[in-house]
Amino acid sequence: MHSFAIFTAVAITFSFFSAVLAHTQGVSNYGPDDPVVSLINTSPSQTHVYKVEGNMDNPGTAYGAGQGALPAATVLPGETVDFHLGQGFIGAFTADNGAGSRFEMNFRGDSPGEYKTWYNTDMQFGMTNTTIGPTHGDKQINGKESLAGEQDCLAKANTAWGSLDESAQQELLDTGYLEGSTGKNGVLTSVHMDKQAEDKVVDFFQNIAEFNAYIVPGSVIGVETDDTGAAADRFSWSVKTKALTITGY
Repeated sequence: MHSFAIFTAVAITFSFFSAVLAHTQGVSNYGPDDPVVSLINTSPSQTHVYKVEGNMDNPGTAYGAGQGALPAATVLPGETVDFHLGQGFIGAFTADNGAGSRFEMNFRGDSPGEYKTWYNTDMQFGMTNTTIGPTHGDKQINGKESLAGEQDCLAKANTAWGSLDESAQQELLDTGYLEGSTGKNGVLTSVHMDKQAEDKVVDFFQNIAEFNAYIVPGSVIGVETDDTGAAADRFSWSVKTKALTITGY
C-alpha cells in the first residue's frame, strides 16, 4: 500500500475573480516544480477551514517537518490559497477543521523512473462537499477517475436511495446517519459520517451509492481480502504532477 498520513473539490479552471484573490501559504523557499495544493473556496459566504497534518518522518524540505499537527489553513469566501508544501511532503488536509472529508496526499514519488503523486479522500471522520484532483487535468497513471471526494454528498446518496426497498431504507434512517423519507418516491434530506457509523451505513455510502472515497480505510465492507492495504488502494489515485487542487463548494 502506498504510504499516506492521517486526511475537500477540484477546479480545473480558475475564474479571474479567484485568481485575483489568490494567497500563498506554506514554505517560502519553493521552486516552480515543488509540490503545491491550491485550496479553492467557491462559496460566496462560508469560510472554509482545513486541519493540516504532516507525517512525522517528512524531510526537512517539507512544510512543518517533524511536526504532526500544523496550523489550520483558512480560505475565505471566493478565495484561492496556494499552499506550498515543499519536497517530500506526505500529509493531509481535513475539511471543517478536522470534522469533514480528509484529503490525503503523498508527494514522494515512489515509482523509479516515473514520478507519481498519490492522493485520496477519506470520509470515515466526516463528509463535506469537497473534492481533490490534479490542478492541470494531468493524465492519471492508475484509476478511472481524476477527482476524489464528492461535490454534493447528499445528491450522490439520493441517486442510490431509490434502489433500496423500504425496509432497508428505514433501517438506515434508524441509524441517524441519514435523514429523509422512505418508499419509491422517498428522498434523503441529510447525510453524515463519523467513526462510529454502523457497517450498514458504511456499506451504503461505499458500495451502493459508490462514493468516490474510502469510508473505512483498508477494511471496506464487501471487499474480501487479507491485504487491507489493497482494499484501501482501491480508492487511491495517482498523477504525474506535483500540483493538486482541493475545492470546497
